[in-house]
Amino acid sequence: MSRRAFLQLVVAQATLLRRNTSFWLASIFTAVISMAVFGWLFNPESQAFDLALVDLDRSEASRSLVEAFSGLDSVELHRGDLDDEMDALNDGQRSALVVVPLGFAEGVARADAEIEVHYDNSDLVQIGYVTSTVEAVVNAFNERLAGRRDAVRTRSQAVDTKDVRFVDFLTPGMMGMTVMWVNLGVGFMLVTWREQGILRRLGVTPLRPGTLIASQAVSFAMVSLTQVTIILAMGGVVFNVDVAGSYIWLAVTVLLGVAAMLSVGYIIASVLRTVTSVNAAVNLIAFPMIFLGGSYFPLNTPPALTPLVNAIPLTHLNEALREVINQGDGPGEVWVRWAVLAGWALAGYLISMRFFRWQ
Repeated sequence: MSRRAFLQLVVAQATLLRRNTSFWLASIFTAVISMAVFGWLFNPESQAFDLALVDLDRSEASRSLVEAFSGLDSVELHRGDLDDEMDALNDGQRSALVVVPLGFAEGVARADAEIEVHYDNSDLVQIGYVTSTVEAVVNAFNERLAGRRDAVRTRSQAVDTKDVRFVDFLTPGMMGMTVMWVNLGVGFMLVTWREQGILRRLGVTPLRPGTLIASQAVSFAMVSLTQVTIILAMGGVVFNVDVAGSYIWLAVTVLLGVAAMLSVGYIIASVLRTVTSVNAAVNLIAFPMIFLGGSYFPLNTPPALTPLVNAIPLTHLNEALREVINQGDGPGEVWVRWAVLAGWALAGYLISMRFFRWQ
């Protein structure tokens, strides 16, 4: 087939996808609504923040201060060793760390006690909320126990961390989920064409299955890149989601995800013969893959499911997107994810070529 004929086939495929608005709008609508709902639902201003408290003094006065923090509804209090809690703060798992030093009780008696407050400097919105909460607890403690407002003072120190908000985690997951839904839809398209006799008519032309698959891959990639751009733009404009890595590696990841998901769709279309059976198969595959692949939430995988989670393509697509977007990683870090996606694409192509039938 000539280059011009192939381009005409790609344009025809893309036109069919564009006109079938219910097909491609459904997945992006789901992703956008999910980002809006979960993005605002998990806004840091509406949640309790994580506060670590390390009591090195272990006196009656220090225990009283700890109890004052324990009674706050807006605080998720964590108690542990100083080194462990400092590591948790540096990893972005805590919003602040309060350290009650040795000699705190004696300082309270002299009205010159001091506590150390280390806070996460990466979220400018939450800094004020965290520091004001700590100051309010200390002031109330001073009035109640010491009888003067300056008996206990705070010494604050900012800690620069790389904090990944829930919406930063969610946005790549929605991109991966959209790529999955759209490209699994190739199974519906091929089986519908087979039922309508379109594939049978194409089969008597010089068109080869590989050429048909290649042209569809290009058109589906165009749609997927457009949808991913829309989701990423929404994340950036509404929730200030930044892309830490290269847009080139992001595009490579999306294209490998398209190829992997198309391969699954082609396998389905090659072994099943009716739209009803394809619909059941896609739902049976897609919904477990969304949750096992971590599109919405981080997954604490049970050992029995770990091999399955590590095998499905959506896991590697979502994680590769997060590594590029959230961590700024490049080929040196994500090549294993890319290799798995490429493996799915190659295996799916070979299986499809083996079982594909025009009618």
